[in-house]
Amino acid sequence: MTVLCRADRLRIVNPTETARRLAERENCSLLAAAVIESRGEASWGQAFARPSLKDLVKDLDLGAGAGGAAERWKKMKNPGRALVYGDYDVDGAASTALAMEICRGSAKTARFFIPHRHEEGYGLHRSVIDQLLPMGWDTLIVVDCGSKDYEILEYAAASGVNVFVFDHHQPEEGRPLHPSVVNPHCGGGDEAAKSLCATGVLWAWAWKYGLLPDQKARETADLAALATLADCMPLGPLNKEIVREGIDSMRTRPGRGLARLFRLLELPSRAISEESLTMRVIPCLNAAGRMDIADTAVEVLLGGKGSEEGAEALVALNKKRQLLSGRISGEAAELLSGPLNHVALGEDWPVGVLSGVASRLCSVNAAPVALAAPVREGIRGTLRVPEGGDAIKVLDSISSLLDAWGGHQYAAGFSVSRSNWGDVSAYLEDALSSMELEEPEITVLAINPEDIEIDSWKEVAALGPFGNGNPPPLFYAPRRRDDQLLPLGKDGRHLQVDSGGTRLLAFNGKETLEAAPSPGGWVYRPRLDYWRGQERLQYIMDYVVVDELP
Repeated sequence: MTVLCRADRLRIVNPTETARRLAERENCSLLAAAVIESRGEASWGQAFARPSLKDLVKDLDLGAGAGGAAERWKKMKNPGRALVYGDYDVDGAASTALAMEICRGSAKTARFFIPHRHEEGYGLHRSVIDQLLPMGWDTLIVVDCGSKDYEILEYAAASGVNVFVFDHHQPEEGRPLHPSVVNPHCGGGDEAAKSLCATGVLWAWAWKYGLLPDQKARETADLAALATLADCMPLGPLNKEIVREGIDSMRTRPGRGLARLFRLLELPSRAISEESLTMRVIPCLNAAGRMDIADTAVEVLLGGKGSEEGAEALVALNKKRQLLSGRISGEAAELLSGPLNHVALGEDWPVGVLSGVASRLCSVNAAPVALAAPVREGIRGTLRVPEGGDAIKVLDSISSLLDAWGGHQYAAGFSVSRSNWGDVSAYLEDALSSMELEEPEITVLAINPEDIEIDSWKEVAALGPFGNGNPPPLFYAPRRRDDQLLPLGKDGRHLQVDSGGTRLLAFNGKETLEAAPSPGGWVYRPRLDYWRGQERLQYIMDYVVVDELP
């Protein structure tokens, strides 16, 4: 998505003599050497270090409850009749699928339940547990939720069920923590463990304590990788290796469901990357829980009977979601241009698509936004804040007015009664409008796109996977007098800039470029693309550089 950027936010770096000497010494391209220098890496070896994933997991401290949970699991002869209770986003679906995989071969039977986004909503619910427990389960495995639900977990444990919880959400301060919870944020976890999503917590726990053999751990790294990317977890050394391992698994041995999804999306194995997963595969997996039921995503990830048909359903649901999100984005933008600039309630909006719409508006406007819609007698909302903000801090301040809430620093969700919505919306508008955000500096290398060769970019790509905590290197090209704007695609939303004979692709950039009649330059990033079996470089425009924002 192409957005505007003020010129004073850029830190423009030119390749230096130091970079040239590094290129000569390491026999690499000047591009790779300049990128390493711009990122402040101490050495070539540090930049391209590949630590052992097994050693990283072995040394991990997953928190106070991890060891005890492993001992309890090993003391069970088997899980017996096991029920996995999950969540409806990709992390919830992937951790559900992983828990099912762990139970395979040892449990007498294993089933899963994921609450419906519109009916029950996020998290554990006493009413649902009351319906599930009489079915005779021996083991309850809760994933991607549960840290705040001491009373419900104690109720389930008191009924004689073996309870295990694997989560990564921040616990509520002052509330008791149930001993069944494995969550690095609940005491004792190290920084690497705290960077894990729920699937990552479960995956690392099972491998660390010998409940997943080495080969099985590597085969199921695809689930942890998808969830890590979907939840935008920081790509430090551990998560980078998890994503690398997962991408390798998806390229070489995808399950039936994922393999079918890749074919439907026309993604050959070599085109499977962190970007194609984030932009194309993950939205399809998320569409199940947003537009229908998340069970479809779990079945696709498990790769069993019906998973290929499930993949087809996911693609259809995602197309429906895209159309709906486009309409709601326009309506939300119009509402946010009124008296309330940060909070909008749509009486007929389906709550399942609001998080994606809010993320887009937050990115385009570089401003926090809360979108909400009615669900039954109440209201559910989603909050997104730019870098430098804290969604958890905002919601924690009004937790007494909310029925439920949770999330992460930049993205959170909440439920509120109709009677409290007036107070909540007023507080949110005040808090978001006064939120002090320090716009981060953007480091860019002053290199024109025609000077970047495909082999040089492959060297740079080895620094990936790129994402949160390990951003892709960005490049700056000043606007030239003969640069031309050209159409891209059929719907009129996209444009491309012909700059010196090289095309820069500005996705969703028509409105952005129309708002900047005299841009000073372009910030872009290369990416590998595959078209009709041929490998090529594309240049994606992230920012249009202007002196002042309109």
